[in-house]
Amino acid sequence: MDQDLSISVQNVTKIYNLYDNPQQRLKELFSISGKSFHNEYYALNGISFTVKKGETFGVIGTNGAGKSTLLKLITGVASPSAGTIEISGKISALLELGAGFNKNYTGMQNIYLNGTMMGYSKEEMRSRVNAIVEFADIGDFIDQPVKTYSSGMFARLAFAVAINIEPEILIVDEALSVGDVFFQNKCYKKFEELRERGITVIFVSHDIGTVKQLCSRVLWIERGIQQMVGDSVNVCKAYSNSILSKRAKEYEKEEKKGECKSVDFAYLELDDYPDINFTNESILNDNVKIISSFIKDENGERVSLCNAGEEYVLSIVFSSDKEINECIAGFVIETVKGLWVINCNSLVSGWKRTFPIKAHSINKVDFRFKMPQLVNGDYVIGIAISEGNMLNFKVLTWLYNVLYLQIANVGGSDGILQLDTDMKVYSRGN
Repeated sequence: MDQDLSISVQNVTKIYNLYDNPQQRLKELFSISGKSFHNEYYALNGISFTVKKGETFGVIGTNGAGKSTLLKLITGVASPSAGTIEISGKISALLELGAGFNKNYTGMQNIYLNGTMMGYSKEEMRSRVNAIVEFADIGDFIDQPVKTYSSGMFARLAFAVAINIEPEILIVDEALSVGDVFFQNKCYKKFEELRERGITVIFVSHDIGTVKQLCSRVLWIERGIQQMVGDSVNVCKAYSNSILSKRAKEYEKEEKKGECKSVDFAYLELDDYPDINFTNESILNDNVKIISSFIKDENGERVSLCNAGEEYVLSIVFSSDKEINECIAGFVIETVKGLWVINCNSLVSGWKRTFPIKAHSINKVDFRFKMPQLVNGDYVIGIAISEGNMLNFKVLTWLYNVLYLQIANVGGSDGILQLDTDMKVYSRGN
């Protein structure tokens, strides 16, 4: 294996034998003819990827995709039916909360127990105990039996142990989802620290926004089959599109057309609209096509550089060959790493409702707003036209990376958003 790699997975397949009942298993075990009484279930089929040392690598997929099975193979909990897995470095894994914990032991006893399982002596663990206890932050419960812990306390201790025994590879499944938001924020900051220290992190999550933010590359698997591996933003967009496509099919099955709402429309004067560009991951529709999108300042000039705090209008021009009783128009402003900063649509902003669109029409939707106090930098805008309501909608057209946007925020902070506040200072002398 290449010295720059932490993990190499090549053409890995995992097959489980499924029996209709326990008797079938016994029949197969004692069968003289060698007759098979089971069905084969491919939990994974032909998975191949590599992870570089110091890389934060994501794994995504719907429930039952095979993510947890893959992690068990990487950690050695299970063995592949075919293919090879090579690992370079000591692994610390959070696959299931409490794996390796004895619930009758106290938190402190479990710290030492896990250290022993990782090959550390008591003396070596003593130098790490303070950091573990401080990160877990569960107070006096550290000396109470783990069986008395809440799920959140359990998560805190398990994660604190995993990251403070100096692993070369840290594997984290959905274990963090049970922690409170403060604990999760603490964990994500720790991921950044681990990445800076050159520790490899395998991160599995359904939170696509977090995956795009934390991971440089992502593997997407579905029903045990590898769909895509590569740049995190591109893979996550393709995965999100697949989810939207499934939702659209469900919507079409359940769709019930209602009467058009009475809404006053302004007459559209056709203009020389600028051409539109978008990336390959976009969702296209033969009947509903986005023709153009642009941003204008207060003087009506098209711009790509916006000043925080000033007013702008974002326009979406689209044609529709079909009637849309409940139309939704919207846009997303995201960082170049794919983190959504603004998600705005006609259901949550402006009219705060859907609107009807006639067949064989050209339409323009204007969103007028004051640019938020975003941090200086580069952003991209995606736009979409959907049909339905808040709980049940179908994406018709979604174009990614339509507009490049540079935001200037003179005197802005380093946070994503700058908060304008009123201040009052109180003082009292001795």
